Amino acid sequence: MFHVKPFLLLFLLFPLLSLSQHIGSTRLEIKDLPLPPNRDLEVEKFMAGFSNSLNAVEKDWFYWTNYSRSDPKRFWDSVVAPILQVYPGFRNAYTNSLRKDLYSSAPLPPVKLNEELTKAAQSLARELAAKRARPSHTSPSGSTFESRMKLISIKKCAGENISFGPPNTLLMLALLYIDEGVPDLGHRKTLLNADFVEMGLGLGLYPDNKVMVVQDFACSQR
Repeated sequence: MFHVKPFLLLFLLFPLLSLSQHIGSTRLEIKDLPLPPNRDLEVEKFMAGFSNSLNAVEKDWFYWTNYSRSDPKRFWDSVVAPILQVYPGFRNAYTNSLRKDLYSSAPLPPVKLNEELTKAAQSLARELAAKRARPSHTSPSGSTFESRMKLISIKKCAGENISFGPPNTLLMLALLYIDEGVPDLGHRKTLLNADFVEMGLGLGLYPDNKVMVVQDFACSQR
């Protein structure tokens, strides 16, 4: 059984010091997905000390982002491949290249939660949601990605992903990895960037059971 209401999912990436933002979109029917894989105890242990400031959905994004990085091949086998069974129409050059990238990627360092990045991500997500605005790296009040990073002393090696769609973390994260319609695969490269060691998460709630999710990443600023 599945729901036939279509959603348009939007994904944006804005790498620090870039003058362009990259956007991709996917229209799909929301279907029942397979059960998620068993929780990884090592990932759970790592995130236990960092997630007190997050709500339940943000914690879910924090966990699954680190799950995907801890063993990219496993992420394909346990998450992406089952989703493709439900959505066979996703099988294309983007998913083929993702399988290759995940199978060839070594385990990546986990990203720890950065409270300042989280405040920046939450501020953008909630402001966009309050205005029912479309995904954008510029807030309705005019703050830009660069200005938000400057405010928290992030001066190098940072990036911001924004996704908008149904509140299904694994589906949304998998679509960020697939990166359909984004020629440079910027979202995938951000998620698989070994230099990123910190992350902030923000969530904005929209009508019709949709959410805006902001991920801010940064490398060590030392």
